[in-house]
Amino acid sequence: MIRRILFYTLIFSCFFANIDKAYASPAILCESAVLIDGGTGTILAQKNADKKMYPASLTKIMTAILAIEMGELSDVITVDEDTPYEIEGSHIALEPGEILTLKDLLYALMLPSANDAASVIAKHYGGSLENFVKLMNAKARELGALNTNFANPHGLHDENHYTTAADLALITKYAMENDTFRKIVSTTKYEIQTTNKKDEPRYFTSLNKLIYNTSHNQIYVDGMYISPYYEYATGAKTGYTPQAGNCLAATAKKDGTELIAVILKGVSLEMYQDAHNLFNYGFEEYVSATLVSKNTFIKNIKIDNGDSKEISAITERDLTALVAKNSIGDIKSNVYIDDISLPLEKNHVVGRIEYTLKGEVIGTVNLISPISVKSIAVDKQNNILLSIFKFIVYLILIALISIFLLKIYNDIRVRVNRKKRKRKYTNI
Repeated sequence: MIRRILFYTLIFSCFFANIDKAYASPAILCESAVLIDGGTGTILAQKNADKKMYPASLTKIMTAILAIEMGELSDVITVDEDTPYEIEGSHIALEPGEILTLKDLLYALMLPSANDAASVIAKHYGGSLENFVKLMNAKARELGALNTNFANPHGLHDENHYTTAADLALITKYAMENDTFRKIVSTTKYEIQTTNKKDEPRYFTSLNKLIYNTSHNQIYVDGMYISPYYEYATGAKTGYTPQAGNCLAATAKKDGTELIAVILKGVSLEMYQDAHNLFNYGFEEYVSATLVSKNTFIKNIKIDNGDSKEISAITERDLTALVAKNSIGDIKSNVYIDDISLPLEKNHVVGRIEYTLKGEVIGTVNLISPISVKSIAVDKQNNILLSIFKFIVYLILIALISIFLLKIYNDIRVRVNRKKRKRKYTNI
């Protein structure tokens, strides 16, 4: 009997342990990491996400997006005299006076992680490295990456060059909203044609093993050794310095759900193992839920401007949010109406509807008026004018009908008189 009790106890323990495992955050090997919803920026899982860390070449995400916004891919850039001799680390052997396009330099920046390309871009668009770094820090503050300070455009180690996983996730989210950036970081191979200084083309491939892996290296995920390649990965950037360790900013998309993971200070391939576990967790435990569709009627709003009038409030756009699958039923909504006065133009914002989950806002959408609505005073004036117009129309109709009837009467009277005269003459 005791053995049977112990047996069933063991079975139930394993069962509940599996349930806990299904909904637990993934184990993270690297020192700092974060997983966010690529749409809203909501943090789904994290480890030391706000800890000060060195970003290494993940710095180049900011360098790239600034250059894309400041220039055109067709911009012609000449390599300065100093960069080829002062740069360290990874490079594509740029030469003084070499002429390339911004497009070529961006691909060199993001795929083989060329530090010389980073410096050339920064000097061209900032006027100097120092000025470009100021632009980088200003952009970081604008995006809400308040725990970040850049000291250079490439990520080579500097004590004053730091960030956090959470800040890098915000920067990556912003960059991925740009189609040019998305295309570059999803590219696996690129070729720079011959230039005025190079007689042979330069070929290079992405260092991101999530999207391009030709090695036989393997990582341990879900009890198995597998390739670092991830079928749903869409790109981003790797980095390494001895002080920063192995770093990775990665993006993935599956069934309309986009996730962003930032992993800092790992050893060897740990960053890829963490990326797999984070993405698997995000796609398994979360779902992109449609909270409300565009043009959905929410409520009628009464306006009192000396007279009562009601207008409809509808949603301005579709609203979706990534939520835990077991929390969909806990989503609540609250409607907030602005102070409204007439007249209103069509699509005028009259309020908002806010969705919350466990007390946190997960999405907000504006409420708008589907039609234009005139003021009550104008309506009254229009009604008076309309009444006068109708009265005049009625008078004209009555006059026309009277004239028509009078004409018929006169025609009949004339015919009758003619007949009378005819009979009279006949009798004579």
